[in-house]
Amino acid sequence: MIYRKHLMLIGLTLCMGQVLAIEAPKTQAPEQQAPAEAPRPSITPTDETAFFTQLQRSTHWRNLRGLSVPADAIQNLAEGRADLAVAALNGTAAQGSEDANIALVRIQHWCGRVGSARPSNTQEQIAKLSPELSEERAARAAGVLVAEAAFLPRAAEGCRAAKFDYGAIEDRLRDAADAGKPASATELAQFTRDPKKRDALLEQATKQQYAPALYAVATRRVVDVQRAERTEDVASIRLFLKQAGRTLPKAKVDLANCVALGCDGHPANAATALAFGIDAARDGEPSAFLSMMRMPWGRRLPRNQLLAWQYFGDRLNEAGCMGDTYIVQAVAFAQSIALLTKGAQETLISQAQEEAEQLWRDNSGRARKEQGCASG
Repeated sequence: MIYRKHLMLIGLTLCMGQVLAIEAPKTQAPEQQAPAEAPRPSITPTDETAFFTQLQRSTHWRNLRGLSVPADAIQNLAEGRADLAVAALNGTAAQGSEDANIALVRIQHWCGRVGSARPSNTQEQIAKLSPELSEERAARAAGVLVAEAAFLPRAAEGCRAAKFDYGAIEDRLRDAADAGKPASATELAQFTRDPKKRDALLEQATKQQYAPALYAVATRRVVDVQRAERTEDVASIRLFLKQAGRTLPKAKVDLANCVALGCDGHPANAATALAFGIDAARDGEPSAFLSMMRMPWGRRLPRNQLLAWQYFGDRLNEAGCMGDTYIVQAVAFAQSIALLTKGAQETLISQAQEEAEQLWRDNSGRARKEQGCASG
């Protein structure tokens, strides 16, 4: 069917783990060798200790999205003090808080990633920063790398000191799932190897319209169709993404991309997709800005509006709202803005800057709240 090709494209978008940089088209002939780049002047890092904490706070807030977790627990995680966060959540979970127990599961896995992180050469990383970053942005990115190098050993120590009661956490998770609680069922499904049990857990949660479960099922069905492992229930993909998008900004982006390319047998409709994509951008969802540059729905925007949204996203990233993907996002915005301003008249650029200011006035409060960076 026609829509299978579209679903394969959508699957690439849905499964993308992190935003990749937007590369400008290469114009040189294959036979030619690229000219050697001029060595970049040495970068002096700025002190981004406080900014890095903001990035971590936003990262943990999004990781714990939808859960009732005390602000001080998130702050402790942002400062690398997982032991303090876990101690507080352990007591609440033992008293019957499902949210606290799920938070412990997610923090446990975050600690696993921190513990397995390999030490890196900060100076080498700084030297490899993209030349597309301005001098000011490169200095800030270098400062983020320095702050990260100081943070990781502290975070690893905090994770080692954290007293996870693994057996009790798992028992509470399974008991809550068995009791029909959708949040625990969805969380448990991620770690269930048996496909039938996993699907049963997610189906149980989708019947209660639990957004993360709807999103998980929709994305899984896209991948299954992409692999030619499933042809039934395709019509549910768009419906589930739409329902999940009411509370999950990422689902709005995937819905926009799905509709723009055509999914569940419906013809592609970039005009309808545009509304979902723009709404996700208003939420400050990082992937919305990259999709805007690459997908058919974004191409429906006039150049000045597309540029205005890139300015908006860049400003949001500089406010620390895109978490620990800050450097990747900074490079992506530098590339997209350079692409859109190349050869543009000054009047168009000025118009885009004015529109970006209006977008910020209208949407920054909402975006900062959605991305966990309302303060600071």
